[in-house]
Order: sequence, then structure tokens, then C-alpha cells
Amino acid sequence: MLQLDARLALAEDLLGRCETLYDIGSNHGFLAVHMLRTGRCRRAVLCDISADALSRARGLVARAGLADRAAFAVTDGFAGLDPQPGDAAAILGMGGRTIAAILREGLPCPVVLQANVEIACARRRVEQAGMHIAREGVARAAGRLYVVMRAEPGPAAPMSEAELRLGPALLRDKPTGAREYLRWRRRVAARALEGARLGTDAEKLRRAEAEFACIEAALRRMEEEEA
Repeated sequence: MLQLDARLALAEDLLGRCETLYDIGSNHGFLAVHMLRTGRCRRAVLCDISADALSRARGLVARAGLADRAAFAVTDGFAGLDPQPGDAAAILGMGGRTIAAILREGLPCPVVLQANVEIACARRRVEQAGMHIAREGVARAAGRLYVVMRAEPGPAAPMSEAELRLGPALLRDKPTGAREYLRWRRRVAARALEGARLGTDAEKLRRAEAEFACIEAALRRMEEEEA
């Protein structure tokens, strides 16, 4: 049976069971095929803006014998789609700004998001779309750490700057891997801060200092609570 890597397995766990899975930017189609095979969804709609890119997913679905339970849509995000409350959606492996552009308005169903970069942009759009981040998890795949989050319909309290940067559910629930993720973020922020101090851009330095201070404070609180 097809095995998912840790990133996709976490996404599947956060998606839970649903009637129809809308896999936006489905790429190879691994997630949709696995959820169909395991009965976590009755039907899947695999979507991509490129017909060529979607052909790989078509092939995998056909080889798995699941063509009767799958549909394919060459579409920009959710354009032309009609998710319902019993469904779920996934937008994985894109930049945060791209995810924000796709999630133009709130959905009536949960959506699982994973941004490779600029994750705060994705979190901000969740808030702007009238949804809230209910769960977050950390997965290591191919030597890299990923944060995957589940957004659900309905607003919540506005996120703080630390929650936007690092994740409201990650800071609240401290899932497995959260401390490792924050330590990695601190190392990245420290290098950025060092570089900014060597330059002459005062605004860049201010942003780097704020980023490092935010991560350092969150990590300190987490370590103190776990001590």
C-alpha cells in the first residue's frame, strides 16, 4: 500500500474523515489516493492550475483503481468548486502568500494548510477569512521540519504577533516536535539577525531583532513550562 511521508501523514491526521476531499494543488495525488483507499473520504476532487501537473495524479488514481471515486479539476484554487460542511480541503506545499491568495474567503468546511515559507501570511488570511486555527502539528520529512495546521469555520480571538509568527495552537498545545521547531526557528533568526547587524538597513535590523526576540521568548516559556 502507498505510504505517506510524515508531512502528508500529519496532514491526513488533521483532515480526519470527510465526505469529499478537495486537494488543491494535488501534485502527485498521494494524499487523496491514500485517503480514498483507507476510507477517510468517500470522494476526492484533485485540483491544479496546470493540466500537465494534474496528469500525474490522474495516472496514480487510475493505477489504484479509484477513478470512479475521484474527479479532476483544472482550476485556480477553489474557483468553480463547491465544498460543503461535511467536506475537507487541503492546500499543501506552497508559499504562504500563494495559500493566502487561494483562500480568498472562508470555507464551510475544515482546511488543512502547510506553507513552505511565509507561514504568517497563511495564518493572517485564515483570520481575515473568518476562520480559526484549531490544531497545529510538526513533522520532519526529507530532513526538514514542517508545520501543518487545521483551520475551521468561525472566527476566534485575534492572533497576537507571536501566534502569527509561530502558531496559536502550536504555542498552546505544544505538540510533539514543537520545541525542536522553535529551536530551529531560533537558529535561523539568529543568523538573520547577525547578517542584519552587519548591514546598514535599520528597518531590516528592526525586523530581525523582533523576530529573534519573539522566538526566544516563546521558546523560554515552553521550556519553563515543561521543566
